[in-house]
Amino acid sequence: MKFRFAAILAAALFVAAPQVVQAQHMEINAIIADIGGVKFMRDAERAHSAAGLRVIRLSSLAAAERSAGRLYAAVDRHRRAIRFLWGNLAINPMAMTAIRNEGVALEQIVSLQVAGDGGGVLYANDL
Repeated sequence: MKFRFAAILAAALFVAAPQVVQAQHMEINAIIADIGGVKFMRDAERAHSAAGLRVIRLSSLAAAERSAGRLYAAVDRHRRAIRFLWGNLAINPMAMTAIRNEGVALEQIVSLQVAGDGGGVLYANDL
């Protein structure tokens, strides 16, 4: 009985692991593609009043090292939009607390996603 359970669990993990990595790879590509876009600007406008923010380091995502070149190109291309984001985050004490608690600088934040309830995710470039 235990052997069958262990075999089923191992098979499930073997099948699911590549899908999780693929999802994270798609996530970093979506983050890079969104920098400077309409959704990015809309979320950046709402950053000054967002609550419940958490910080995710881009290095923790799958395929981050391979996407670093594209990330730096997007950051250079949309420097003005990112500075707009920084300005709105700087006046939000909850955002600044989340950034400090994660041990990153404001200048490392390159993207965000804000939900309808004001919670969201800040993405820090630590590559």
